Amino acid sequence: MRGDNRITELRNFFDKNTYLQVTATPQALFLQSSEHEFRPKFTVLSKPGSGYVGGDDFFGEETELIREFDINDIAVLIPGPQPAPALVIPPSLLRALDMFMVGATFKRIKDVDQNCAFLCHVSTKKADHNHIVELLRKYKKDLAAGIEKRNSSTIERLRSAYSDLASTHEGLRSSNFDDLVEKIGFFSRGIVVKLVNGETDEDVAVRSPYNLFVGGNKLGRGVTIKNLLVSYYGRNPRKPQADTVLQHARMYGYRRNDIGLLRLFLPRELHVVFRAINLMERGLRDLIARNPDEEFRGIYVENVMNPTRKNILVPGSLGIYSGGSNYNPAQILRNAATKNATSKIDHKLAGVENKKYQEIPIEDMYELIGLVKPDQDQSERVWDSLAIAESLRQYAKLKKNETGYVYVDRDRGLRENRRETAGVLTGGEYRTVPYDRVVLFMLRTNADRGEYAAWWPQVRFPDGPYAFAFSI
Repeated sequence: MRGDNRITELRNFFDKNTYLQVTATPQALFLQSSEHEFRPKFTVLSKPGSGYVGGDDFFGEETELIREFDINDIAVLIPGPQPAPALVIPPSLLRALDMFMVGATFKRIKDVDQNCAFLCHVSTKKADHNHIVELLRKYKKDLAAGIEKRNSSTIERLRSAYSDLASTHEGLRSSNFDDLVEKIGFFSRGIVVKLVNGETDEDVAVRSPYNLFVGGNKLGRGVTIKNLLVSYYGRNPRKPQADTVLQHARMYGYRRNDIGLLRLFLPRELHVVFRAINLMERGLRDLIARNPDEEFRGIYVENVMNPTRKNILVPGSLGIYSGGSNYNPAQILRNAATKNATSKIDHKLAGVENKKYQEIPIEDMYELIGLVKPDQDQSERVWDSLAIAESLRQYAKLKKNETGYVYVDRDRGLRENRRETAGVLTGGEYRTVPYDRVVLFMLRTNADRGEYAAWWPQVRFPDGPYAFAFSI
């Protein structure tokens, strides 16, 4: 029996119950339909402490902690069914290991009780894990021999690692490189390579000076690695699920004091995915902070990424607003109830010339969309005024683009229903408005046949590989 079925049975056993969900990856919960048993009734944000190193530190615009490597290096680490793969350590993994050894040794010189960790997470297959374990054991042996013989290539590799870390850590920068090399040679006998098969903190206990962990799915969730300095990550799903990939973020943690010694090695293709996930999380947290009542939860996604697994959502329950696309109500109300709203919109748009566009704050767009009156009886369940408005807010926040364009066209004889993704205005006028910002087209319909005048909105998102996903 699936775990969610058991939870449902337990809840149904009691006449009254309170079910508390705690998660760092809430995408699947927020995308459930509003009547789903596991969709939150309200959300309380927890904020990390000042010592926490998280997404913005690793994937923000000013990060200095990421080191990209060629994705083909992973093929060397996961040889597949080869009976006796060659023990060749790709340059990127060598660099990551050297950087870890320099950083961990510096910490140990300052405090002899400091045991540190390195993580290699590139495959889910045990055969690959066993191969990587052998590579890391080879690294241990070669490192000790290279330092003992003062091998020039070994020393130069360590010097390169030292220079890299010194660029972000003042204490290391003032340390003596030769002393560090001597200590690395002495302490390197304490390197422990461990294959992680369990899923508890005990399985990744850092009991030795240098702990090199290798693993797959078990490292994806539920474990915290103390004193993790360097991570080498190479899981490359064809269609990444944001919440699943985020569960692999073992590099996050309370490591602010060591931030200059932290490094994350990953291919550029995955760097793009993690940056997009970080934007998603930032947008979602901001949305929750402004609207804790669950009226709307829109999740920002970029590129080929999915917010969560589609098989856990009700078919047809997901709405999407995508970059470069148009959205509008299928029809608008034109009765007496719209008279006051039409008057307010008239006043707000009085300064915009007819058949012209003007730059306005996104917040003004938010208010205008809130005033329009779609005809819900004609709805195709694509246009949702709150979803559209909040998506505009998220876009503005994430793209640091606080303004958009409003285009006004008055005295239109619009009557027929429109498809909600086809656009009300699609001709030459439509193309006169630049495509670099969000555009709100506002078309004022004529009062006719005993009906009232009303405003018919249309939103165009700027081009780009992104979308906003939400429950409908």
